[in-house]
Amino acid sequence: MTSSSRNLTLVVPGLLGPPGLRAADFSMLNCAALELLLSRAVLEAVPAKGLDASLFNLMGVSRDATQDLPIAAVTRLVDGEGGPGDGWWIRADPIHLRADQARLVLMDSHMLSITREEADAMAVQFNTFFADDGVCLEVLHPQRWYLRLPQNPHIRTYDVTEVLGRHIDGFLPSGAQGKRWHTVLNEIQMLFHSSPVNHARLMRGVAPINSVWLWGGGCLPQVAPAPVWSMVWSNEPVACGLARLAGIPHASAPDSMSSWLAAAESAARANSRISQAHISTDSHLIVLDEGYRDALYGDASGWGAVMMRRADQWFAPLLEALKNRQLDSVSICPADGRMFRITPTLLRRFWKRRHSLETYV
Repeated sequence: MTSSSRNLTLVVPGLLGPPGLRAADFSMLNCAALELLLSRAVLEAVPAKGLDASLFNLMGVSRDATQDLPIAAVTRLVDGEGGPGDGWWIRADPIHLRADQARLVLMDSHMLSITREEADAMAVQFNTFFADDGVCLEVLHPQRWYLRLPQNPHIRTYDVTEVLGRHIDGFLPSGAQGKRWHTVLNEIQMLFHSSPVNHARLMRGVAPINSVWLWGGGCLPQVAPAPVWSMVWSNEPVACGLARLAGIPHASAPDSMSSWLAAAESAARANSRISQAHISTDSHLIVLDEGYRDALYGDASGWGAVMMRRADQWFAPLLEALKNRQLDSVSICPADGRMFRITPTLLRRFWKRRHSLETYV
């Protein structure tokens, strides 16, 4: 392998915390290295906001802006066995709707501790009830459920992360068949109300699974003709699914910068022996999504704990790696429509004063 350049892109959704943080909240984090990196970086706009849209953009996946991102078909590559086959897929993730005065507020599957047995039992109940309607619920992961439909239902939906903790009325499916799917959702809620699984959950004092959230419908998208990345490092299912779709090697996200450097060196040696002797640029994509839901749910304490660990395990070593020219460039993507790109040369711009994280909110 004749690699002469190593570039790293870090996708860190929720990097700047939950909305409404105060200056004192940021000052407790001791993220001096991250603040210096952002202050010396070149700021670039990217045509994507949100984690999923940012990942599609970074992976060079074409999309139709009038349609949902086809999240279901992509994550099914990770959760299923083999490819998704023919058909049109939509996520139907288990959720809890909590009554808040005259509103229904959504809690997603990550907060519900759903067991495999519970998920399978509810899928049997669902598929028995809807057997004559041409829809089939697949539970490939306790937190990620899928509906296979015979054709595109022509609806637009909202990513579940946009709706967490919010009143759902403004986020229900819209489009030509939107009202029909509102009726289906009402039927599902009534069906789940009578579920033995939910009766048992209520007896244990835990929130029932009283509905599903429809989102991310479509067929598999087209990927870039040439691999965009040498390697993708992530535990996040959309990133892993896109990597698999594009034929890019992928592995779990390392727990620290030092772990990644060692793993990247090992991967580079293996690739040089196998098939990538022609690559002159070694480009890696890492997705660090721990703490993302803390930010989405407004859990400042949980998010702050994650950021303090990252300060030691990632951002300080990242700064040193740039100073020592172990990396030729680093791009930090908060998944909010911005990209902060930093190189060893840019890092030497001493006249660019360090600003607190609050500055970038």
